[in-house]
Amino acid sequence: MSAETPVHALTPDGSAGRGVFRRLAAVLNITIAIVLCLTPFTAVVVLGWIIRLMRREMIIEIGRHSRSGAGRDVSRKAALVKISALPQLVNTARFPGWWKGIWDTMRFAFKAIFAVSLAILPFGAILLLSWWAGWENSFNKGYEQAWVGPVLAVTGIALAIFTLAHLPMALAHHAAEQRVGAIWEVGLIRRLIGRVRWRYLMLTLATVILSGPLFLAQILPTFIENINPEWSTASPAEMEAFVFRYYGAATVYLVFALFFLRRWAARLYTRAALLHQSDKLQFIHQVSEQLDRPEMPMNPAPGWIGGVISGLLIFAGWLAFVASLYVAQFANHAWWNWISLPITGLPWIFRPL
Repeated sequence: MSAETPVHALTPDGSAGRGVFRRLAAVLNITIAIVLCLTPFTAVVVLGWIIRLMRREMIIEIGRHSRSGAGRDVSRKAALVKISALPQLVNTARFPGWWKGIWDTMRFAFKAIFAVSLAILPFGAILLLSWWAGWENSFNKGYEQAWVGPVLAVTGIALAIFTLAHLPMALAHHAAEQRVGAIWEVGLIRRLIGRVRWRYLMLTLATVILSGPLFLAQILPTFIENINPEWSTASPAEMEAFVFRYYGAATVYLVFALFFLRRWAARLYTRAALLHQSDKLQFIHQVSEQLDRPEMPMNPAPGWIGGVISGLLIFAGWLAFVASLYVAQFANHAWWNWISLPITGLPWIFRPL
């Protein structure tokens, strides 16, 4: 038997068993991701795992494979066509685990946290300073500098909406190209958004809606004694057990929300990239060539009227997101959430004291 012969070609009757095994492995890997998201240090590694998920989704979209059979289909191609890059694509097309490919996970993780930080920290730092200069300053009677808070807040909100409006596509572009600077290629990212503008609007609205329970999870602890008066007499051990279950449940929700949103963003990026010719889209076009996908016609960019309408709606969606952030912070201030929200940055839920 050749080392390149796929196993499924020899045991076709074992496909059902392999399918069950793949599902169990996927459940185990997602469970590990949830556990790792419980601390900020290990949550960084999950960013790399999410990047691997996104790259897998891109290959599935390009090759029009089923998710369960993507690795098998690319493996067949690798056995038939002698292209040196195809064995690497086989590994990328498989559901990412935590043992095989751990080096890729770590490498992607450190690149991703650096890239995401470059995108989020500018507006996050301004919003954090605006809170200190505005709300906190008013409590300390610093009225002589009352203008600082509002000016910083408006500046931070404008920069936040601009950044967040591009971030899902920008992160997908970074995942594909593995260049830290890819996340700041705003002109290209805007053109890619324009290719799938209405689908991208749906992704934006889904992100805002799915972030709602996370904001609610931040707010509810403030009113826990009103919701359940018995907590006012709870022992420290009971409170600690409750906090663990509460934030554990929120983390489970977070991982599944990111699992859904990041794969969606990867699919939209792939569709847009296949319609757009650029030397900065090497991963998508190289994989498309290796998998023999027919070249898609390079249609002209959509009209500007639809772009203005969709752009305004995307702006409104992220404005609602930032407004929800302010409501959550007023109810239960968590300084870390100005710098990195779990749905857009580090996949870790900050626990305010």
